Amino acid sequence: MPHRQKTGGMSTWRRLPPLGDLSRSARQFRVLLLVLLMVMLVAVGFYSNIESRLSREHWSFIDAAYMAVLTITTIGFMEVHPLSQAGKLFTTGFAVTGLVLLALAARSAASFLVGQQLSERVQLRRRLRALRETTDHYIVCGYGRMGRETVHQLRRRGLPTVVIEQDPAALELLRETDIPFVEGNATEDEQLRNAGVERARCLIAAVGTDEDNLFVVLSARLLSPKLHIVARAGREETVDKLLRAGADSVHSPYIGGGRDLAFAAIDPSVVHFLEEVLHREDLDVDIFAVSVPEGSPVMGKPMLGSGVMQEGGAMILGVMNAGGGLHTNPRPQTAVSPGDTLIAMGTREQVAKLERAVKG
Repeated sequence: MPHRQKTGGMSTWRRLPPLGDLSRSARQFRVLLLVLLMVMLVAVGFYSNIESRLSREHWSFIDAAYMAVLTITTIGFMEVHPLSQAGKLFTTGFAVTGLVLLALAARSAASFLVGQQLSERVQLRRRLRALRETTDHYIVCGYGRMGRETVHQLRRRGLPTVVIEQDPAALELLRETDIPFVEGNATEDEQLRNAGVERARCLIAAVGTDEDNLFVVLSARLLSPKLHIVARAGREETVDKLLRAGADSVHSPYIGGGRDLAFAAIDPSVVHFLEEVLHREDLDVDIFAVSVPEGSPVMGKPMLGSGVMQEGGAMILGVMNAGGGLHTNPRPQTAVSPGDTLIAMGTREQVAKLERAVKG
């Protein structure tokens, strides 16, 4: 389970809104096109009705539309029919108006296209600047089905999370959220650095293939030797390779899913309890781990009376020592030793009380 820790070192992340100038240019372009269309319709109506009576020439709808297009585009072909004096005056005004509207529409379109490119660059710079200020966070490589669930569970616990993804469909989903992300290949050192791998607490390799996960683990370990790395393995024979590449733990969704199915068949009540505790968002209860630091005020003292076990506090399920040994259901007189990790269950408030007691 992830360790609980205050996230004071994490910079506040929010989804960046679109630039005002960009949306204004888009609205202006749409309005100009609508006005231009209305002017064209007025011109077609004038030629097919008024000019037909004034010049005593029959202007069909096609003739009128053709004349309107010739005039507004300044192609310069001769008139479809000879124009009356009023028709010449109208055509002159229509040509000037059309040219002005076309010029304004072209300028708005250019401003919108250029502004869109600049907006994307500004958004990228802002995102990278915010990521440079993020510390002690979790990096999730891959935003597929497993990556999305991983991110959901981390953020549900209030843990700072950054995603690295290159798939266009997944990136579209990320842009609709407030999740910080880096666009690119997670196997590349540049993208790992952009995600703050040197300052991160943990990296989770959950990209599509075992080969890519292997490269992610190897690259992350070289960039940050002390980083805690968790990897996904699609094939059982890849587990050992990922561990040798630098992963601290490797998990296979097929092995884990098979265990869950077996437990659900053998003792569904236990599985249901764990599902309720771990995954219900409206239930403020979780299983977590708290490390005992050097110089902790509870070190060498029994759990009962030192603040570890207390009235209305978190329930201590087990103690994991520095060597990885697990002692379950510890007694109240059990002493806390250096390097111990307390496995406990409780609410966020109870977690905070336990951390204060352990860390001072």
